[in-house]
Amino acid sequence: MLKQVGLGFAIAAALYCRHYEPSKKVICVEGDSAFGFSGMEIETIVRYKLPIIIVIVNNSGIYSGVDKEIFEEMQSSGDVTQTTPPTVLSFATRYESMLNMFDRKGYFCTTIPEIQASLKEALETNDRPSIINVIISPTADRKPQTFTWLTESKL
Repeated sequence: MLKQVGLGFAIAAALYCRHYEPSKKVICVEGDSAFGFSGMEIETIVRYKLPIIIVIVNNSGIYSGVDKEIFEEMQSSGDVTQTTPPTVLSFATRYESMLNMFDRKGYFCTTIPEIQASLKEALETNDRPSIINVIISPTADRKPQTFTWLTESKL
């Protein structure tokens, strides 16, 4: 899906699927920053009983974050508004816990087998959303593109 509006598009897609393609699933993949912009749409998704699978690729930051030790050091080294850059988010935030508000469970994943098991269980669910919170390295970088048309300016 798209950046900050991913969940809105996922809701629209799930409503379409409910009426016209009931055998299809909607999977919304977005980063932790994007989820932060529209995460409360989870209430709408639960209320409408939409089986949207939300996969959050969580690097604890906007573009990139910092590891737990550096985050804790920044938080304890003075005024947090001065020592913590605005692009650094809290380390490994438990976004999947938002489903607890609705007596549902989410998935916190740090390994490939955990992701596989969570996705398998989520795909079997037909009446409620799933959140799969995938923790990745805070300093993970984007894969270099082999197609220059993806990375070169058109100007």
